[in-house]
Amino acid sequence: MAARPDLSREIDSKTFRNFYYLKEELVVFCRENGLSSSGSKIELTDRIAHFLDTGEVKTVKRKVVLRKNANVGNVTIDTKIEENFVCSEKHRAFFKKQLQGHNRYEKSDLIALD
Repeated sequence: MAARPDLSREIDSKTFRNFYYLKEELVVFCRENGLSSSGSKIELTDRIAHFLDTGEVKTVKRKVVLRKNANVGNVTIDTKIEENFVCSEKHRAFFKKQLQGHNRYEKSDLIALD
């Protein structure tokens, strides 16, 4: 088997994909060549392979996670579950009260909440 080549702009993507590189090596290569260094090892590998084939710096689409500030008033049995629900202290207190201190959810408890 051939010796692993150094990760550089001179190798092609096929050669690059045939060898194992540590994620840290991929991150260093990305930073040295103006590529985004965020993401998983697979994402970095794909980004570098594209760069080696085309010379193009691919822009990374950021995943936007919308988290509304849980601005919930009193939680009651009639309160609608808001979009992008995040369980807050108010929600936990409500469930604890409804379940009367039980440590687990049981089907009968959930039916009682309907």
